[in-house]
Order: sequence, then structure tokens, then C-alpha cells
Amino acid sequence: MGGYDDSAIGAFDFHHSMLADRVRTEAFLRAILTTVGPGDVVVDIGAGTGVLSLFAVMAGARRVYAIEQEPIIEVAREIADSNGVADRITFVQALSSDIELPEQADVVISETVGNVGLDEGICAWMADARRRFAAPDARFVPCRIAVEAAPVEIPRDISMVERWSEPLHSLDFSALRRLAANNVMWVDLNPVALVSDPLTVAAVDAWHAGDINRAVSFTARRRGTIHGLGAWFTAWLTDGISISNAPPNAVPSWEQGLLPLLEPVAVAPGDVVDVEITVSNDGSAWSWSVGQQTSATRYGTLGHTTTD
Repeated sequence: MGGYDDSAIGAFDFHHSMLADRVRTEAFLRAILTTVGPGDVVVDIGAGTGVLSLFAVMAGARRVYAIEQEPIIEVAREIADSNGVADRITFVQALSSDIELPEQADVVISETVGNVGLDEGICAWMADARRRFAAPDARFVPCRIAVEAAPVEIPRDISMVERWSEPLHSLDFSALRRLAANNVMWVDLNPVALVSDPLTVAAVDAWHAGDINRAVSFTARRRGTIHGLGAWFTAWLTDGISISNAPPNAVPSWEQGLLPLLEPVAVAPGDVVDVEITVSNDGSAWSWSVGQQTSATRYGTLGHTTTD
């Protein structure tokens, strides 16, 4: 007799949202059919329900190592069996960084691409695989990831931060406002929210090792109030196949990121917004600092925050 498990229901909803996202899933299918050849050994990092492992078998892989640390791996085993390919997929319940494989991989695939590209640690997973169990000429899916950003005006979304500014029960809870602003938030960005044209703040091989730091300058194209930096990604699954959640978002299983400012700031057309962003290699820590150069060349600090 079964019981109610809300964590399982949430996990199933999460995986269904990805499988039902045809743009996302079919892009990976095309990339895997292009990259994997007959007889290849494939490693699937963060295999989830095993859909990418199944695609690799369809492409002719001799052996697929499907690595997944969560209990969903038991469902993936059953799915592989139902599709008659359980004999070609070896399921490993662990972090990929904690295991050894009996043979080198010809292809390493991973769908650990977060809402802002790097936030699920794909670079760390891929770099570890490249160093320890990928063949010297191994192919990677995705092979390259770029993070793009732009200053955005989003008064509705920033209300999740601003709600802590007012006293509650005559008590001051403003410390929670600072903490709320110290995290990457998930939002659905409308293109009209962008105050400037977007710029690339990171563009790396998927197996990039080391932290990423980039300074860029945005030029305001309209008058507005900047509440933070909107961020999203483009992932090149192969040289000819890419996927992106840039606004307007065509991949509903992903959202976009918001890097909030501690204080909103008004800008006029031509004002320059200087940004420095640092991302840890495992995607867990983000820091951003923002400064403004007005058309009159005055300079002021708009905000600085770090998140884990």
C-alpha cells in the first residue's frame, strides 16, 4: 500500500516538465543522434529519468553509464527495461565525481544546465569527467555555454525583496530584505523589462575548470529604474545545435535569473552601467557588483551582493 509523499510528487512534476518541453528534449535528441555513433561508450551525468541515455542507445551506443544520485534512478531502470534496452545501460546511483568507470567514455552528455546556465554545476561535472574518465578525443553535449545578462526593470518581481522593508507586528525585519536580495531569484522576463541591450557575461567550454569573472558595461537605451540584472543562457549542444531561454522564453521548463540590487536606481538614455560578475566553478556561489556612470560622467555604486 502506497503513502503520500509530497517530495516524490514534486520530483515527478519536475521531470515531467522537462520531458514535456519539446524544444528542450528534441534539441538534445538531435544533438545526441549527431554526436553518438555505433559502438560508443557514453556517460550521462545527472541522468534523471534516463531519457538522454535512451537517446544514446537509439544513436547506437554500445554502453551507457547513467549516473544519478537521486531515487529517480530506480524509475529510470524500469523505463529502460520497459523499452527493452536495460542490457545496454548501466545505472549508477552516485555523484559522478565519486565514481570510477571501467572504461573511457567516447561521449559525455549532461542536462545539468540551470536557469542561468552554470548554476547546476555543469562545468564542474564536465571538467571532472574530462579529467578522469573521458577519452582524449571525447565529445561533450553540451560543448559550450554562454551566460547573457541585462539590467532590468521589474517592480512586480522585486516585490519579493521589498516586502521585508516594512515593519511587521511593529517589529523591524529589514535584515531579511538584505538576505533576500543576496540570492539569485527565478523570474519570467519580458523583453520590455530590459533597460539595455544584453551582453555576454560568460562564454566557456562546458568542461571549463575554475571560477569565472567578467566585467562588462551596459548602456541604457531608455529611461527607467533598474531593479537588478536579468540573466539567461545559450547552450551549444553541438556546433550546429543550440538552445536558449533568452526572453521571450521558448523553453518553458527553464525560467530566467534575477540578480537583485540592494537599492533600485534610475537611469536615463546613455547612462553606462558597469557590472562585474563572478561565478564559482560548481555554480553554487555568485557575486555581482554594479556601478553607474551617468551621461554627466558622475559615478556611484548601485549595489553589491553575493549568494551561495
